Amino acid sequence: MTLWIKYIPFLLVGLLLSACSYESESDKTWTHDKKGLFTAAYSHDGQFVLVAGTSGPARIINTQLNTTLHEWQHTDSNDGIIASSISANNQFAVTAEKNSLALWEVNSGKIIGYWDFPNINKLVISANGQHALIALEDHTAYYFDLYYGKIIYTFQHDGVINTLALSKNGQYAMTGGNAHQAKLWDLKTGEIVQQWSHNFKIYKVALSDDGQYAMSNASLGKTRLWDTTTGQLLSQLPMRYMTVSAGRFSPDGLTLLTGRPNQRIDLWDVATGKRLKTWIPKRRYFWRPDSAAIIDLAFSADGQYFYSEASSGIAQKWSISPH
Repeated sequence: MTLWIKYIPFLLVGLLLSACSYESESDKTWTHDKKGLFTAAYSHDGQFVLVAGTSGPARIINTQLNTTLHEWQHTDSNDGIIASSISANNQFAVTAEKNSLALWEVNSGKIIGYWDFPNINKLVISANGQHALIALEDHTAYYFDLYYGKIIYTFQHDGVINTLALSKNGQYAMTGGNAHQAKLWDLKTGEIVQQWSHNFKIYKVALSDDGQYAMSNASLGKTRLWDTTTGQLLSQLPMRYMTVSAGRFSPDGLTLLTGRPNQRIDLWDVATGKRLKTWIPKRRYFWRPDSAAIIDLAFSADGQYFYSEASSGIAQKWSISPH
């Protein structure tokens, strides 16, 4: 009887896993940092990834060759890179330490801009590398011109801003924060276009390339997909208590990838919210919980594959089978 009770948890896990269909075999697996990562940012097509641990420089890696191209550090104190982003044209990248922002040229690795900003929280660079959206801890986000070094717009929230997104076509910016609201901003006028409310703080937002669709996720709450033109709800993902740690729309905007703190990755149909496929990376030790989270995702240029980066420092390439 004692042995039976002892193995019940393992049997339950087996039953739960067998009840849902998922894949655990990746096409390729790389170790980018054995000590783990604090932040990671893929390029739009997954060709490059910027990774940084809790200390030390940021490293930009060519994912096709798995080679480090450059190491970047922009202050002598080296307080650690807290956020980074690569432009969709693969020409520029930005990195942020707590109180400074640097702009880099991907090909040469040279620093081409540096600015002081107090208490940076998040940032993302535009597709052409000319602008950056920068969230500070004072409840504001700045749309910043990296070429002229000036603030174009200031976006206000009632609480701390946790997450940012820019549409690839340069039409919209999206912000989400502790005040339970996700806001959509017009980058031609700086005015708010849509505002969506959740019951909990907003943990992750994402925009499709053409700006037509938006995702907002509340921490331990609902994940909703929106039509940015009408503001209407398109679909709600059928998962309770779902925190999204990474989200990326496909190049055609028809599907959405989400990654979670438990390493689970799901592919969703945007129009219906239906789950199309699930990937769960193999655990290194079955008997010991793996606390690594998926911290970024990217589709390949042809949409046939995607890349994932976990906080454990493990990167993987996965095939997307026909539906």
